[in-house]
Amino acid sequence: MRFFRWLNRNKWWLIAAIILFGGLYFGIKANFAKKKGPTMQEYAVEKHDIVREETVNGTLESKTQIDVKSKVGGIVKEILVKEGDPITMGQVLARIDEIDLRKDLRTAQARFDLAKAQYEKAKKGGTREQLSSLEANLKDNKVELDLARENLKRIQSLYDKGYSSDQELEDAKGRFERAKASYDDTEQRLKFAKTGAAAEDIKIAEATLKQARISLDLANEDLTNATIHSEVTGKVLSVELDPGDTVVPSVQGQSGNVVMIVGDTTSILVKCDIGEDLIGILKEGMPVDFELSFIKDRNVPGKITRISHFGKPNDNGVVMFPMEMELTGDIGEPRLGSTAKGTIKVAEAKGALSLPVVAVTSKEGKKVVKKVMGGGRTEDVEVTTGISDGQFVEILTGLKDGDKVMAEFSEDMAGPGGPGGGGGGRTVIRVRRG
Repeated sequence: MRFFRWLNRNKWWLIAAIILFGGLYFGIKANFAKKKGPTMQEYAVEKHDIVREETVNGTLESKTQIDVKSKVGGIVKEILVKEGDPITMGQVLARIDEIDLRKDLRTAQARFDLAKAQYEKAKKGGTREQLSSLEANLKDNKVELDLARENLKRIQSLYDKGYSSDQELEDAKGRFERAKASYDDTEQRLKFAKTGAAAEDIKIAEATLKQARISLDLANEDLTNATIHSEVTGKVLSVELDPGDTVVPSVQGQSGNVVMIVGDTTSILVKCDIGEDLIGILKEGMPVDFELSFIKDRNVPGKITRISHFGKPNDNGVVMFPMEMELTGDIGEPRLGSTAKGTIKVAEAKGALSLPVVAVTSKEGKKVVKKVMGGGRTEDVEVTTGISDGQFVEILTGLKDGDKVMAEFSEDMAGPGGPGGGGGGRTVIRVRRG
């Protein structure tokens, strides 16, 4: 009875002790299990089909892809196509509002006409009759200029209050600009007629005329460029701006903003970057088998078309080389920008004598194996290896079919076709690149 009373008083201490010793026991057991090192395993030299393949990931792009930009600034007036539309070379794609451009053209034309008249007058001088005619014309021009100025003020005031249209305001501005140009022209001609022109003045007038001619040509060119045409036959890949958006021109060192992207989708490229380890392995012209994200039931053939000779370090400091591959099979409607995975066969050995890669080690710069000899002993034997797929390695010299070797083996070394090898199937390990 005394024992049971003692047991009852101390039962919680006993339970705690049991849990503590149990934990220590299983912890020590697990620690011994972890420290259990790899065991020696026998492998047989057997024949396998070894295929080495490299896998690259890239994105689809059209072979000819153009960022359509405007050569003049302004407001987008019209977008005449939508994404996916077929287009032909020279087709009108968009228009920029022309109101300001037409005003600039009128101004340039007036300045050119004035410069031309001044140049002609500088060369000729004037008679008494011409002086009288010019004086009368100047008075008439002054009257018209005053009327045009008052009319512009009136129309501007109405426009500011919402009682006049854009067209009425533009007409009033045009009338004033023409009246001003006529008055200035007549005034300058009258001045030259009265005083005559020196040789130096003639040269200045000629230079002014040439400059006015250049300005007029540029104004005409800007008006023409307000209509944006396609430079290729293909499709509209994306539309980047809408009517009403502001356009920054692509001129004088400015990159400008993209109105839309067009391209020739009859030829599709897959672009990616590859590391230095693949530069000496992959070659232009090699076939590529593509898995496309938007085609689930089949792969699409292709080929490597270009490997850049100039590499650049990426964000991690790894030097990468741009590579282009072309799809040679039909893909229907392309999904540009989508992902493509390409598999490239770089080497193959059919029926090759081989061992698991774990059976071959390096020793003093040589490839060696522990060959099983008579009496259960082993001997280091030098071998020459060929290609490897990451699981098996080709044995070119040093061993023959059926020879046995010993090598370390642990669970993390085990894989398909584990220790001792197994039949002569096709074994492929694919390593993702890019």
